Amino acid sequence: MINAIANALQQVLQFFTGVTGSAGLAIILLTLAIKLVLHPLTRKQLRSMKEMQVLAPQITVLRERYKGNPQQMNAEVMNLYRAHGVNPLSGCLPMLVQLPVLYGLFAVLRREHIFNGATFLGLSLEATPTFGAIADNPVLAIYPILVGVTTYLQQRMSVTDPQQARLFLFMPVLVAYFATQFPVGLSVYWITSTLAYILEYYIVVGRPRTAKPLAAMLPGGGAPAPAGPVVLSQRPKGAKKK
Repeated sequence: MINAIANALQQVLQFFTGVTGSAGLAIILLTLAIKLVLHPLTRKQLRSMKEMQVLAPQITVLRERYKGNPQQMNAEVMNLYRAHGVNPLSGCLPMLVQLPVLYGLFAVLRREHIFNGATFLGLSLEATPTFGAIADNPVLAIYPILVGVTTYLQQRMSVTDPQQARLFLFMPVLVAYFATQFPVGLSVYWITSTLAYILEYYIVVGRPRTAKPLAAMLPGGGAPAPAGPVVLSQRPKGAKKK
């Protein structure tokens, strides 16, 4: 299946190359075309993420209140989801549907001689910016750097919890290192795809908000929560879920 998808994507890539006369621009156009086709699925996934972010402060309070009773905590969290009509698994299916296409594109860009020696911005798309190659031609370093920077921007935008953000600080560095092991053409795809995702995120989710510290969300500014059920915020009467 992946091979069939890869063959179809290669034909589209060759079409864009013929139209633009540039294999680099063809990669960008192919990436954007795939993002456009998959946008309805990405939109559904991001909407689910947005709903989860809205409920995140209340979930944090529930976990703190019932940390000694995991069963009760899970029940209260599920009640919160049901009260707001949120399905925590609704964002998984769109991602699974997209994976074969993305794997197919990844396979195409790694095929040997796929670019036939073509260059983009003065650099061969088949060149691999290893540390040795960068030592001989420092300009090659721009691609791993851009891969790392765009990955950092995407991560900073989508991970709003400061503690989680600190845990993932190593990811942009790791992805930038991986970019030194693959052809430049794959880096062009990664940079374009990441920037397109950032745009989709802002369109669907909006400007990210940093999560408040737990003490600010607990009753009394961090004092122990009183006994009794958690009061869930409800939608105004008559309001319909979008």
